[in-house]
Amino acid sequence: MSTVIQQVQKRMLVSLAQVARNLNIHEGDHVLLEERDGGIFISPVGWHEKNQEYFWSEEWQNMMKKSAEDLAQGRVQHFQDIKSLMEKLGGEEDDNA
Repeated sequence: MSTVIQQVQKRMLVSLAQVARNLNIHEGDHVLLEERDGGIFISPVGWHEKNQEYFWSEEWQNMMKKSAEDLAQGRVQHFQDIKSLMEKLGGEEDDNA
């Protein structure tokens, strides 16, 4: 991690340009500022956390929509144990799981 020294500008503004590139922060993104341990910590966030961005992708949301539709239509199966599930899937139960 590189050290960035930035001068505080008028109205307490600080440029994050150098750090923003490393954190994949772009104009319009939201950041969480935390004051702790005598410093200020900046974390990129959105209306969802960046590390969960995959979940909000179009592909993932389509899978979630299909799952919700299947559930609503009763297209589900219930299994009493993992062995029954694995038999249905055509696999073998992993004793190490």
